[in-house]
Amino acid sequence: MSRPIPTPLPDFRLPGVMLRILQLPALLLCADGLLALTAEQPLWRWLQSALALIPGSLLSLALLALAAPWLSRRRRGAAWVALIAGTSFALCQWRLQDDWPRTWTAAALAMAAAPLLLHYLALRQRALSPALAEARLTALQARIRPHFLFNSLNAAIALIRSRPQQAETVLENLAELFRAQMAAPESLSTLAREIELAKMYLAIEAERLGPRLTVSWRVDAPPDAELPPLLLQPLAENAICHGAERVPGEVEIVISARVAGGLLELALDNPVPADAAPGAGSGIALDNLRERLALLYDAEASLAAERRGDRYFARVRLPCRAARPG
Repeated sequence: MSRPIPTPLPDFRLPGVMLRILQLPALLLCADGLLALTAEQPLWRWLQSALALIPGSLLSLALLALAAPWLSRRRRGAAWVALIAGTSFALCQWRLQDDWPRTWTAAALAMAAAPLLLHYLALRQRALSPALAEARLTALQARIRPHFLFNSLNAAIALIRSRPQQAETVLENLAELFRAQMAAPESLSTLAREIELAKMYLAIEAERLGPRLTVSWRVDAPPDAELPPLLLQPLAENAICHGAERVPGEVEIVISARVAGGLLELALDNPVPADAAPGAGSGIALDNLRERLALLYDAEASLAAERRGDRYFARVRLPCRAARPG
């Protein structure tokens, strides 16, 4: 009988993993706070519990984050995690309270809690297994607006006799967008590729909207930065469908990319009709993008959108990583 393959350890450097690990001491502190209400000095008892839990938890997280690359290569990584947790709590108790019985008790409890936390994180990882994540990403990634397809084909048909070369360009851009839609959902793209796809989409829409559409690009980020596929194009499509095409006269869409605080920030703002309700028509597209970011980056990425006067702003932040070769 073959041995079961051990569940890989989580990456303790990820903010999402850190927050979920801190949930256990937070819950214990809340429970102890309720129990301490019946004590003679409830605040003092609660502070003692906080002193027993918080320093050891923070030191454990710091050491686990530093040791994460090393732990991922160990065959008995879970045992090392328990040992690091126990040592951290023992050290904090010894330095803060100089009480040997409490020191050994804290170390034993931390080592017992570590497997429970790892089991919880493993269960969550299985819930977002590659098969499930791939199926959900495929469903989210494969949604292309039917009216965009019809408008693109109509624009190409209108150009065939007057400007056949331009009609061919429209169809080539449309084919490239569909090729990107059908790409493997687990594959990652680059900033340069996402900008290229967004420009193809905007070029198609420019044939329909004419010279009244202006797109300003402000890119100050590495072109090889890693991105999920089709991240920028849906934002551009949202800006056209729920903003630019509904505003009379000349319109400008501003798309920017920069690196701030180790995060890649993509921002897009577009005009909106004066009588449009806040967030009208844009919720589904943005919710889809948020779910994709959550599947790929957990708590490391975010998408924020808001209306400011007659402009609508959308901003995506995610880790800035260079794309792996090949």
